[in-house]
Amino acid sequence: MGELANKCCKCEPYEVGFIAECKDRSNCLYGDGADMQWDDKFGLIETGKDYMAENTKVIDGVGKDAEIITNAAGGKQSKAPMAMYLVDPNYLELMFKDMAEKMEYLDEGDSTVVDEKNIDKYSCCVAIENIAIYMRTGIDWNLTLAMDSLCDDTLQQIIAIAKVLQYGADRYEPNNWRLIPEEEHINHALIHIIAHLAGDTQDDHINHALCRLMMAKATEKSEGFSYTNYVKKTS
Repeated sequence: MGELANKCCKCEPYEVGFIAECKDRSNCLYGDGADMQWDDKFGLIETGKDYMAENTKVIDGVGKDAEIITNAAGGKQSKAPMAMYLVDPNYLELMFKDMAEKMEYLDEGDSTVVDEKNIDKYSCCVAIENIAIYMRTGIDWNLTLAMDSLCDDTLQQIIAIAKVLQYGADRYEPNNWRLIPEEEHINHALIHIIAHLAGDTQDDHINHALCRLMMAKATEKSEGFSYTNYVKKTS
């Protein structure tokens, strides 16, 4: 996520924080041509261009059109297309740690660095690694590390989370997410990050992952649930 400055669809299609000045185009890098108009989601866009149609679908069930389900407590959310939270945490941790390490190399000063072109992929791998460590150990700090890996700018992180919360409040009810157990928030966070890594652009996956991780930090697991042990199915 970049700085809040002079952004529009031509340079940053999915920028989190389009500056308000862009709305009257006084700060637009591309002038005030008749082919541009303001859109509250995307900022300045080309007139007549369907940006949502350009979304890349890689994984079924991770877009805004996913089926909505309601749990016994009344919590509503998109139906998860897979059970990523049931993948063994040790396997998940080692797999993504290995992926991250393969992107690291030593620079001339013997410091470990990552090529700029791999930063996004690397950050996602480190985030999943930390989520897996949390699943294995229960140490809450690892969820914070995962969030910071996805977005190391605290202000941008909060903005991204708040925008997703507003979307959820409008679509369902305010604080509906508190009726959903922690493990389901973890599952959706992992799915969003995996979808982003896979190149799926049906949704703002990183922003939703950040929000789901915040939700996981604030909720409790279902009674009897464990990421690492057998869980007896309840009727």
